[in-house]
Amino acid sequence: MLLASAPAAAQSSRSQSVFGADPNLTDGALALRLGDFEEGIRLTLEGLRAPAGSAHSIRTRSSAHNNLCAGYVMGGRFQEALEHCNEALRLKPNNWHAYSNRAVLYALTGNLSKSAEDIEHGKRINPDARRLREAEEFLNTRRAARDRTVKQT
Repeated sequence: MLLASAPAAAQSSRSQSVFGADPNLTDGALALRLGDFEEGIRLTLEGLRAPAGSAHSIRTRSSAHNNLCAGYVMGGRFQEALEHCNEALRLKPNNWHAYSNRAVLYALTGNLSKSAEDIEHGKRINPDARRLREAEEFLNTRRAARDRTVKQT
């Protein structure tokens, strides 16, 4: 759905631009893209445990943590997702994918104001990102549902 970082990372890994030659990170991104969240998470964690080298640049590590964030969100493991979104952003503060994923996470957990903040922050980095627009649409859907609930009570 909105947590499309994994597909983007998997596509990028095919071109060797994000994950280089690390097979666990590449395979983990692909597993996430195909919807196998547990395997994607397992492989990505394994890839991150590998000795750091040229394949483990800050960009690579940030992307891997962002993929973990997406995988954990899709698996309903929100606290772990938040930890990995935050780590992705700590490593690379201009990782707009991580802002998008964390915005969805916040919307799912009812923190709509933080979701909106992350969407706006991501848009400042990449104003044309389709995923950020999708995250914003998701947030607006959650707001509308909240507003309907409030009116009914």
